[in-house]
Amino acid sequence: MTSPTEISARYDLTNGIFNDIAARYERTNTLVSIGLNRLWQRRLIRQVQKVPHLRILDLACGTGTLTRKLARLAGAQVTGLDPSDSMLKEARRRNPEYRTSADKSSTPDRPDIVYQKGYAESLPFADKSFQVITVSYGIRNFADRDAAFRQALRVLEPAGNLFILEFTLKAKPGAGMPIQRFYIHRVLPLLGWLSTGKKDAYDYLRNTIAWFPPPQMICRELEEAGFVQVSYTRLSPGVVVLFTGQKNGDDK
Repeated sequence: MTSPTEISARYDLTNGIFNDIAARYERTNTLVSIGLNRLWQRRLIRQVQKVPHLRILDLACGTGTLTRKLARLAGAQVTGLDPSDSMLKEARRRNPEYRTSADKSSTPDRPDIVYQKGYAESLPFADKSFQVITVSYGIRNFADRDAAFRQALRVLEPAGNLFILEFTLKAKPGAGMPIQRFYIHRVLPLLGWLSTGKKDAYDYLRNTIAWFPPPQMICRELEEAGFVQVSYTRLSPGVVVLFTGQKNGDDK
């Protein structure tokens, strides 16, 4: 397994980029997705509602867009984990109960949300801690997907569920492929650059999407890590996939 030291070294570039864009991250996501990000997350949340979900880990939570929505589910206790200090600071600031103080770092999280710094490949939680794990556009940034998937399996309780939203291009040629590729390679980085002034950040986003494996390969990686009932659904208009998987209920 990748060590925390190796993880930190490999994350340096990504953290620097995300630290730079944290303040405008949510607004820019809405802009570059033409508002569809909200619909995609709503689709994920509807799936979460169908399974036991009192203890949820929102992995690679960023500024907490999805985390806060998950915390609105009745009785849910949500932990948001991310390696970026600036993203976590922004996530805490955006909590509805956030109070201005001289020392903002001392402001407590909402009772139903805990934000914590950490890496997907070395989760700082005990075995079987959560009923649900969500990841929203985060697995492209994992330094070691296999280690991260195995860690997710470890901290899920038996029959717990994993839900992943991720950008992934269609592998087979079709009528929409030229438009899809033009959007990912040209439009998305341009809109991100105009919104944040950080060209490198959205060049990075474009490249990670372009290089990301097809969904069939991600499903195979999840199965190799130990997940069962693995599947994926491509969400309209086709640039995002919702992956689902479950921990074996017999794993006591």
